[in-house]
Amino acid sequence: MKARFFFGSGGGAMLVREFLLRWYLASWTQDPAVVTAGVSTLLTQAGTAELTADLTPAQRAVAQDGQLAKQAARLAAATRYVTRVDAEYPPRLAEGLKPPLVLFYLGDWAALARPTLGVVGARRASRYTHQALNQLTPAHADWSIISGLANGADTFAHDWALAHGWPTIAVIANGLDVVYPATNRELQARIAAAGLVISEYPLGTPPRPYRFVARNRLIASLAHGVLVTEAAAHSGSLITANFALTANRDVFAVPNRLDAPLGQGTNALIAAGATPVSRPEDLTLRYYP
Repeated sequence: MKARFFFGSGGGAMLVREFLLRWYLASWTQDPAVVTAGVSTLLTQAGTAELTADLTPAQRAVAQDGQLAKQAARLAAATRYVTRVDAEYPPRLAEGLKPPLVLFYLGDWAALARPTLGVVGARRASRYTHQALNQLTPAHADWSIISGLANGADTFAHDWALAHGWPTIAVIANGLDVVYPATNRELQARIAAAGLVISEYPLGTPPRPYRFVARNRLIASLAHGVLVTEAAAHSGSLITANFALTANRDVFAVPNRLDAPLGQGTNALIAAGATPVSRPEDLTLRYYP
């Protein structure tokens, strides 16, 4: 039997998931692939397994770091988290684009167990987005809607889901205790109460432009399909659509007028092979965990 590593919470044997949280806190500013590579040998173990003493020097340094231990304890007390080795971690995310080692969340994790439609679009979305949601989605009441809590289409999507009793999932580009945009503070609280708010960033992390791009890959990986409602020619929602294609997800787009500025991106997606949707039956999701 391998020796156990006694630096866990409460002085007992450290669990693998406890160690992964400390490792993540020590390295989360690096590329997710680099963070994961440093602990790849541990990813075949269960999160509730006890960490053994045969660690690399880098792993041992993290496990014995008192400041990291305190930081991890404060974080674990303030929020909930799921690691790559926990049973709750969605396989579709683990197989997706640079899956994070740890996810922090508020709300009901079970929202991810439903077929999940990503809804993205312009931050200056018009009522056309709301009309599209009203026309296309009511027939799919067993789905969840996932988006990024940004202004515009994201806000429309979350609001629509809450108003119709659907679970909605917000993936945010900052810590769970930070609200961006500030105007969505009440909306974020409502989602946390009736759905799920997810972040790959520790508490206190502010939003940065590159973190929104990173956030988009999580939306694409957690969704079973992505619907783009409105998008200008160079909209950030097209980045999410490209991530979805890379992750082998279906991409849907709402057709728009040729002269509509917020239709240029969606019409281009359709021309490139995205599925045009004008009826509820045009939206189909292939569910997998």
